[in-house]
Amino acid sequence: MNDPISCIQACEFLYLHSISEPEEGGVRLVIHEARTGEQVNAEVLDSEPLAEVKKILAQSSAIVHSPGCKVFTLTWAKYIGYCVENESFALPEPDSSEYEGRLLRVYTKSVYLNYLARSSFATPDYPGPFRHYCVLCLDHIVNVASTQAPTILVSDDA
Repeated sequence: MNDPISCIQACEFLYLHSISEPEEGGVRLVIHEARTGEQVNAEVLDSEPLAEVKKILAQSSAIVHSPGCKVFTLTWAKYIGYCVENESFALPEPDSSEYEGRLLRVYTKSVYLNYLARSSFATPDYPGPFRHYCVLCLDHIVNVASTQAPTILVSDDA
């Protein structure tokens, strides 16, 4: 799979590793692929005092970024806005939202775009037509509004 977007969409899970502003008006995300790992080991199970929790853990596996997983660097040279939400508190988009994608979604209609219409002077005339890019990670939901798609670099974590 050579297409970076297809590589992201094919991942089982994603973790946000870092977010930064490498240049004025730009934003960079480093995203780690994650996979279902091994089942919880006996030492962890033995240390759990609650029988119900122990029963759940015995059937669980960790979700981990490990050797062989990909690392994605998404960079927007310019953005209108971005926000990071704790996944535990994020509401799902309503059915009226319009998007394509699974773990990297591109919205043409969303709650975040509605928010920007009310809280900024960004319009399709200035700075130009823009979209809402959403990266669905474990623990974090990252939203970026930009007139341009991100550049995406894909590397293997050895």
